[in-house]
Amino acid sequence: MERSYKEKIAYFNEISARWDDIAGNDEKRFMKLRDAFSLIALEPNATVLDAGCGTGVLFPLIRERIGHKGHIIAVDASDKMIEEAKKRHGDDIRYIAAPLESADIPRASVDAILMFAVFPHIEDKRAALLQCHHLLKTNGRLYIFHLSDTQSLNAFHRGLDAPVRHDVMPNREELETLFTQTGFTMARYIDQPKLNFIEAIRS
Repeated sequence: MERSYKEKIAYFNEISARWDDIAGNDEKRFMKLRDAFSLIALEPNATVLDAGCGTGVLFPLIRERIGHKGHIIAVDASDKMIEEAKKRHGDDIRYIAAPLESADIPRASVDAILMFAVFPHIEDKRAALLQCHHLLKTNGRLYIFHLSDTQSLNAFHRGLDAPVRHDVMPNREELETLFTQTGFTMARYIDQPKLNFIEAIRS
């Protein structure tokens, strides 16, 4: 594992128990997430991969859509984040403590992949997208989103005294190139104040 990944995992492990306070995961932010989630298409009984799940802030929104016959796979490189997610949400979820690029998940087994506030932190974005292509069913959908526009998000990371200060969200042109290289078609791109939202379809 690359040194920078090890440093970031150690960083997120250290703050995992305080993460909801640090991220501001209160009712106001949850309502903003719900608004963003209205752009996401999830079917009942679907299998959804929450990549970079953190403490599981998306789990209730996912469960509302897919029902209790659907399946959530929660992946995070930080094992302590996974532990916190388990404490908050229980065992009715498959948890995997590993970077997305190396997560052990059957091919073509996932209907949708959600990446909320995680894509800039992925070291090898092309490898991660290739992994998403392997895991998604044909015409499966990938959603990458943040409650911030790209410019503000990147400026925020640069201002941190932390291993994530060099983490960058690619712009639209860079994303389109990555998607072309990894077998995706960009279906939607929104970059506006308080929302960066990308939908890509596995071809």
